[in-house]
Amino acid sequence: MNNPTISVIIPLYNKESSISRTVHSVLEQSKTEFELIIVDDGSTDNSLKVAKSILDNRIRLISQNNGGPSKARNTGMNHAQSDWILFLDADDELADGALEHLCNMVAQHPNVDIIDGSFIIRSTKSRKKVIFQENKTIQNNYKSFFFRETLPSTGHTLFKKDLIKTHPYNTEIRRYEDVEMIMRILKEARIVTTSKIIFSVNTTYSSASTARQCITEDYLGHLNFKGKSFWQKMSLYQFYLWERDHYPEEVDKLYPTLRWRYDLLILNKILHYLKNHHVL
Repeated sequence: MNNPTISVIIPLYNKESSISRTVHSVLEQSKTEFELIIVDDGSTDNSLKVAKSILDNRIRLISQNNGGPSKARNTGMNHAQSDWILFLDADDELADGALEHLCNMVAQHPNVDIIDGSFIIRSTKSRKKVIFQENKTIQNNYKSFFFRETLPSTGHTLFKKDLIKTHPYNTEIRRYEDVEMIMRILKEARIVTTSKIIFSVNTTYSSASTARQCITEDYLGHLNFKGKSFWQKMSLYQFYLWERDHYPEEVDKLYPTLRWRYDLLILNKILHYLKNHHVL
């Protein structure tokens, strides 16, 4: 296959019950010109066997020793032939028409680095849509990230390969590794959002739902506020608020003064209040 328009990369580790459904959500897209790279990261169940049983010439299957999702995504990225990359986890599903819509968005916005699509968050008990504004060019990346007007991540975001190859995933991080990478590329990325639903994520089995044994494998263990802009600091602080209860002792050792920064806590609440009341 020559010059596929999008490379879809799936890191695979012990997802034998869901990988077939995920792969077929890609293969059944209305846009047929793409490549699908599945990187088996040393699965110990039948995941690799299931993946091998799916026959399609658009699939490339790569096997490696277990190194975590960051290493698997970097491997896929280094083998990608397309200029645009979509990362998809092995228990997520692309929505109908997702790839065709993303390609149309690239044609409409040739100078951007990221197309950030809307998505569905589902669990065994709930289903929630996260809808972004259609054709909105983001002016301040960190401010928009703070207010959740754009949330580039795996599954619903199309990345220009040249950008993320200069900012690969940190292989030391295995939880919220995508947020760590995003916080780096937001400094220079040109982003446009779309209201089109791109995929659905099942949080029931999400690796981000449980803490790691060691905080150094979590992005929360690598926060650095030094030299950051105002909105970048506020985004980092908001992430800290969301995740600190997973590692109460370790967080207090790493960031001994942050728990007592009531000025940041109050500012965080005020900013969201002003945004909700259309002042910002």
